[in-house]
Amino acid sequence: MPIDSLGKAGMGDSLRATVVAYVPANPQEAAAIAAGDALFKSNCAQCHAVNEKVVGPALAGITKRRSINWIIPWVHNSAKVIASGDEYAVRLYGDYSKQQMPAFPNLTDQNIKNIVAFVSAQEGSSATDSAPALAVQ
Repeated sequence: MPIDSLGKAGMGDSLRATVVAYVPANPQEAAAIAAGDALFKSNCAQCHAVNEKVVGPALAGITKRRSINWIIPWVHNSAKVIASGDEYAVRLYGDYSKQQMPAFPNLTDQNIKNIVAFVSAQEGSSATDSAPALAVQ
């Protein structure tokens, strides 16, 4: 039996997988994504994954749901955003059994932007690690 591109016997030529990886536009973007990866792993990964709900919601598509101007105050102090009556924040809080996201006042605005850059670069990737997604040709 032939071995396909996934290393499995019997898949044949009709189903081939290729690695699709996000390619940063420039060295600055690559540095932001790398910094965001480290920050995500040390601050966010305990409760979040990019493509799976863990304790908190999956973060894939976050910039489609909320602007960076909303995300930064939320990460700094979600309780304050909820207390302000923000409809999305209140609903999110309720949807997760009123489990409060911890405040991260130590993260700078740039740190949060780097985390968002990392999340955006990982959208569609394997939920178990930072490996690129597989796409069927």
